[in-house]
Amino acid sequence: MNPNTPVPNNGNIPAPLVRPVPPDQLSPKAVILQVFNLRHVFKRYWKLIVGLMVVGGVIGKFIDISEERKPIYNGGITFNLGGGSSNNNGMGELGTLASAFGLGGGAPDANIFVGDNFMIYAKSRPVVEKTLMKTVKIHGIDTLLVNYYIQHSGIRGKEWEDDDTLRAFTLDRAKKPVEYNKQEIIAMDQIYKRILTEMGVSQPERKSSFMRLEGFMEDEDLTKVFVETHLKTIEEDYREKQTKKSREMYALLEDRTDSLYHVLTGTENQLARQIDQNQQVIVARAQIQETRLTRNSTFLSQQYFSALQQQDNMRLSLIKEAPLFTEIEPVSLPLYKEIRTSIAAQAGIVLGLILSILIVFFRETYRSIMREG
Repeated sequence: MNPNTPVPNNGNIPAPLVRPVPPDQLSPKAVILQVFNLRHVFKRYWKLIVGLMVVGGVIGKFIDISEERKPIYNGGITFNLGGGSSNNNGMGELGTLASAFGLGGGAPDANIFVGDNFMIYAKSRPVVEKTLMKTVKIHGIDTLLVNYYIQHSGIRGKEWEDDDTLRAFTLDRAKKPVEYNKQEIIAMDQIYKRILTEMGVSQPERKSSFMRLEGFMEDEDLTKVFVETHLKTIEEDYREKQTKKSREMYALLEDRTDSLYHVLTGTENQLARQIDQNQQVIVARAQIQETRLTRNSTFLSQQYFSALQQQDNMRLSLIKEAPLFTEIEPVSLPLYKEIRTSIAAQAGIVLGLILSILIVFFRETYRSIMREG
């Protein structure tokens, strides 16, 4: 007997029962019927749906046309940050000089800022403000970078659009933060917040020491000049911080050398006068004084020349400890121009569709309630 042959129901075998679908579940048949019902609903309301989508798209397009969107210029510098050499084990020249002053410890660590610390440091407000206070040459004209930024960055037409005082704001000269007045504090705070969104410091490859400084601004010349000037400011400020201890010790050593020179010069002048006086005098006391001055002069000469040598060694140590910034890829014109398109038209079409669906839903629900009532 073929197992697939149906067994006839002769009245002794009960027919299989068809269980109804629970009320909280949907059968495939019900889903298909709902889809067909939606087709009929769309036929009734397609003009409303399409009309609201068209209205939303037209309104969004009008917003796109009325809103002026300037292009963004992207420029960047790839550079290598090399740390200065410091011999912490043998202490090197710096350790010798520290010993000469009775100080312990080795040379200062030249790699204070590494990895993510350097990225935070490069975007810090003190460094950015130092960059803005630099005088730069743009189209052959010397100008304060912060004033050029105010004129060409777009901040006047956006953040300062409703503030006449800030729209007319400029700086007459480069200033330090402690010299700012109240208006300048407010303006520089808003400028810094905007620049944070217009610049970036990144490491292209985690395993390499290359870094990249980028700018994204509305003016091509501003982007190029800002990136180049900011890298120079970072290098100057970084070198100043890295060699701070060595420069302090160099200043002490320079003062010591000058003091020795003055004392040595005075002793040599006394010795010369004593020798002139002793040419016609044969007195033991005078000879002792001449011998004493000769001994002091010899000792001071040795100390002076030793201090000069230590000063030269310290100067070389400062050069070794200073970090080295090497440009791998400079900023080159023309810069990449990115035109940011507005999505107001697309957003208007989507909002029109959502609104039409809500209207259809509430109308159909109301009709269903009225039919049941």
